[in-house]
Amino acid sequence: MSDFIQASIKSSKQIIEVLAQRKPEYMQKHHIGAGGDISLGADLLSEEIFIKHLLEIGSIDSEESGYIKGRGEDIIILDPLDGSDNYLSNIPYYGASIALCDKNRQTKEAIVINFCTQSAHYRDTDHTKHINLNTGEEIPKNDNSPKCGIFERAYSHPLLCMKMYEQKMKFRSLGAIALSLGSAHDVNFVFFAGNIREYDCKAGLFLCQDLWIKKSENALLVSRNKQIFDMITKIAI
Repeated sequence: MSDFIQASIKSSKQIIEVLAQRKPEYMQKHHIGAGGDISLGADLLSEEIFIKHLLEIGSIDSEESGYIKGRGEDIIILDPLDGSDNYLSNIPYYGASIALCDKNRQTKEAIVINFCTQSAHYRDTDHTKHINLNTGEEIPKNDNSPKCGIFERAYSHPLLCMKMYEQKMKFRSLGAIALSLGSAHDVNFVFFAGNIREYDCKAGLFLCQDLWIKKSENALLVSRNKQIFDMITKIAI
């Protein structure tokens, strides 16, 4: 396990403990972050902890504070709290997305952490692993045939929802695209309709490089199933 992955996991364990306290200041709204969303106290606190552990590895481009100079030429693309609205609403689906890139922003390693299940998907060489953060043990892959996919921001696209319903495609809308991309190997598909930011997808797409991927200006589709991939591409992209 690389220094980058170890530092990301160490940071995440600390963040999980802190966010569990759910203090009022964590829910407070602050300025608009580099990614265009209003930052919560929880976003900024998570970012602060990641910065403390990751600046020794490279500079950081964070969704909250933008570019922060660190050691060397590598750049870390960071979403310190993906699904912050879920955290605010006490919905247990939020975490972090972290990609280690070279100076040209080409991804070398990546990790997506689910703070609620306390698990992480990461790729640091040629293999993607899913581990329990507390034990370090690898979590077995889901070899069963999944019944559902994930359609993020489905609420904004009722006509697309109807078309997918007509094709008998079941889906859930979970509210954290980076986490959903991390789980793409375990579901039928992950579909995001809208303008997706680098902070949201940089790590997840690196984890999904062995799956079917279609990315356009207004949509992102990832699927393990070519038939489903072609069907959604035809009706939605």
